[in-house]
Amino acid sequence: MPYYRAKVYRFIVQFVKDHTLAEDLTQDIMVKVWCRYDQLSALEDKDNYILKMAKHHVLDHFKKLSREKAYQEETWYRIQKSANAVESKLAEADMNAHLEAVIQSLPLRQREVYMLSKREGLSLAEIASALGITIRTARNHLDRALKVIRNNINTDSLFFWIISGSCYAAIMISQ
Repeated sequence: MPYYRAKVYRFIVQFVKDHTLAEDLTQDIMVKVWCRYDQLSALEDKDNYILKMAKHHVLDHFKKLSREKAYQEETWYRIQKSANAVESKLAEADMNAHLEAVIQSLPLRQREVYMLSKREGLSLAEIASALGITIRTARNHLDRALKVIRNNINTDSLFFWIISGSCYAAIMISQ
């Protein structure tokens, strides 16, 4: 048996390049040889049979490593994707709350004109008619409201907001 053990070890170590792993895999093969000793004694070319066992065991080991690596990569990808989605939702909620606070800080008339324009989708003529003001006054209120909002939303946050998919609020500010 020591003859086979040394031969199997030398064979395996040339593939795995790790002495500890080669030792473990050799031990696995030697256990299989011991369990099949009666069958092996009837074979003419025991060396070839045992080395084929070792070869298949090494191949199985590499296949297992490949499956584990693929599983780990998929798991890592899903974790990252999930974490990014959560971060994006939190950032979006934070930005929307900040936008809402800025809108609420606007003077009443500017806030009304902004809400009718951006949230209700009314034209300046419709806003002017609804509030009993001129179209030019409605435009001035909307321009001032947008200026205040743009000045209170920093550019980096707006960029993140846009790329994270929160286009609704970004469009509301940019128009």
